[in-house]
Amino acid sequence: MTTKPEKAPFGLTLATILLWAEGLFVGVLAARLGLALVSGETKSLVTSVALFALVAAASAWVIYIGFGLRKGKRWARSGGVFWQLIQLAVASASFSGQFGSQAIGWGLIIPSVWVLILLFSKKVVAATLGNTDEELDPQ
Repeated sequence: MTTKPEKAPFGLTLATILLWAEGLFVGVLAARLGLALVSGETKSLVTSVALFALVAAASAWVIYIGFGLRKGKRWARSGGVFWQLIQLAVASASFSGQFGSQAIGWGLIIPSVWVLILLFSKKVVAATLGNTDEELDPQ
């Protein structure tokens, strides 16, 4: 007997889309860093390569979290919360300093707060709690 799969709650879908958008934006930043690396705009080759690798890996990780969230995996919620906290830390530092920018700060805070609200909503928590990783337990 087959059961009809339940439709994902709107909050889960919206959080997934926002995480994918954040991951794609970080991917654009990685592409920009890669372009600067190839064109020779960097002052330190080793530092630029390390920064490019770190940003590219972060982009892939956030997009992967989005796929996990779309499947209703419970681990994806904690990864999404962690990423939002990282963005909030960067946003708070963006308001001051020599290169401080209100636009960058608010541009990071607004989606981060929305994703956090969505990830802690009752429907999203319920949608991600019932799904265990059965493939890890071969019984």
